[in-house]
Amino acid sequence: MKQRLTIIALLIFAFGTVMADDVKFTASAPRQVIAGQQFNIVYTLKNGDGSDLKVPDFKGMDLLYGPGKSRSSQFSIINGRTTSTTEESYTYTLTAKEAGTFTIAAATITSSGKQYTSNTLTIKVLPPDSNAQQGATQNNAPSVSSGQGTDDKTFARIILSKTNVYEQEGILATIKIYTKAAGIRSLESATFPSFDGFVVQDIPIQNPQVELEHYSGENYSVVVIKRALLYPQRSGKITIDPGKFEVAVQVIRPVRGLFGMMQGYEDINKRIQTQTATVNVKPLPSGKPASYANAVGNFTIASAINTLTPKTNEAVTLKIKIKGKGNLKYIKDPQVDFPADFEVYDPKTDLNINTTLSGVEGTRTIEYTAIPRSAGEFDIPAVQFSYFDVAAGKYKTLQTQAYRLNVAKGKDSGGGQVSDYTSKEELKMLNEDIRYIKNGEFELQQSPQPFFGTWRYWLAYLIPVIIFAAYVIINRRQAKENANVKLMKTRRANKVAAKRLKTAGKYLKEHNRELFYSEVLKAVWGYLSDKLMLPVSELNRDNIASELHKYGTSDEVASMFIDILNICEFAQYAPSQSDEAMDKLYDDTVEAIGKMESTKRNNKQQ
Repeated sequence: MKQRLTIIALLIFAFGTVMADDVKFTASAPRQVIAGQQFNIVYTLKNGDGSDLKVPDFKGMDLLYGPGKSRSSQFSIINGRTTSTTEESYTYTLTAKEAGTFTIAAATITSSGKQYTSNTLTIKVLPPDSNAQQGATQNNAPSVSSGQGTDDKTFARIILSKTNVYEQEGILATIKIYTKAAGIRSLESATFPSFDGFVVQDIPIQNPQVELEHYSGENYSVVVIKRALLYPQRSGKITIDPGKFEVAVQVIRPVRGLFGMMQGYEDINKRIQTQTATVNVKPLPSGKPASYANAVGNFTIASAINTLTPKTNEAVTLKIKIKGKGNLKYIKDPQVDFPADFEVYDPKTDLNINTTLSGVEGTRTIEYTAIPRSAGEFDIPAVQFSYFDVAAGKYKTLQTQAYRLNVAKGKDSGGGQVSDYTSKEELKMLNEDIRYIKNGEFELQQSPQPFFGTWRYWLAYLIPVIIFAAYVIINRRQAKENANVKLMKTRRANKVAAKRLKTAGKYLKEHNRELFYSEVLKAVWGYLSDKLMLPVSELNRDNIASELHKYGTSDEVASMFIDILNICEFAQYAPSQSDEAMDKLYDDTVEAIGKMESTKRNNKQQ
């Protein structure tokens, strides 16, 4: 009796610790099949005891046999907790009659008195090879030349979504590997196209899958190894050079076995390359609006301000949000005309984008911060933003709302200043006309010798006049130079480049290859744009050497800059570079900018 109670207690404890997951009912099938070949649709009930299975009509397909039912169980103990999982599988074997895309409706099953519904399935049926007899197989592999024991064909293609586009219009580039072998094993080495003339934005590929594709009358096993969005930076015909790859594929080899000749598998390496591709890039139409921001796509714009009634010395934040689909990452931030009495800071830009096969979409949020230094009424005019709409083939201009601010006097404005609410140049100082009467004891002193007419008297007049004249000359020259935007950009080019190179140095220490090369590339393009007084959009590798020679740069320095640009752009697609290569590139960039600065000083001396 005591032994029986112990067994019952153990059973209760065991069943109490066994935890089953939720009941699930799913359907699975290949995404692509070949017409005339057999394939399976499998319905799986997890953690349930199924009955009354109802499957839909398999339109466009012939049911060969099924359902074949199987059941499996699995137990596991983790941290003292026992879990169990059961699976019931119902397999239907079918064959597709003809090519096309078919949708299989959901199936239903009953478990423990509750009905469960599976997911629907979409199956793409490919036509059979035009030059081969298609046999019914279980694994849906494309036909191979098994008689020779080797793969029939293995090659690579680059596929462009468009070949006739405008400047800055996005193109989806896809590189695929095709094979008639039994399978694709691995990518041994890869040299991707350099994509000269394009700005490239890679689309990550998560868990690349081998699929079937019908191409030129035959079915191939296909895997995608690269996807990227290309933004052409100049007009005309741009040629994309071939990518070169070494891929390991699995082929069928005849082997001698115990019962005669049998089929075996062997891995072999194949060297392949993509074809050369050409893109015809049309220039953007003339008549660009003044507010054109290098944007191509379809966008909307909105703005918001944190307050309309700030106080002096309190920050005013204006946010502009550009939303849409296009080259959001590469557009210029709109200009905001704050009043002259406001101290304006550099804007902060935040990107929230999603890169898909159809392009880049999302939002670009620009936050402008300014501080009013005097009280009064001020207007922030509407901000204009222009872009080129590819679908409409014309420029479109959007604008935000205008804002009127009533700035009140703040606590830290200072008691000695009174504003007439016009501008900060018209301020009057008070408490300066009446002085305090000096109290207490004081000593009388004999009057000094007459100062009038002496050389010190005239010198006291002459020195302020000279100082004032020098101040006026220097101030006018400085104002003239400040008004010359191109000259100011030229002077600050080295500082901006040094700041970006400092950031690149940080990425170098972190061994962040992608961000390092991107930051060096931005630093060099920005420096050359400011130094040569040309927009980045007008600079490319075709004209950079001639522009540097016009500036007076030697062939050596020009060659250094071109090599740096080539290395940076190539490194974004090539396999990982060594730390020594990154160190050398950093040193070469600093040396090239230093020689460019020396060239400028030598020109001035001459």
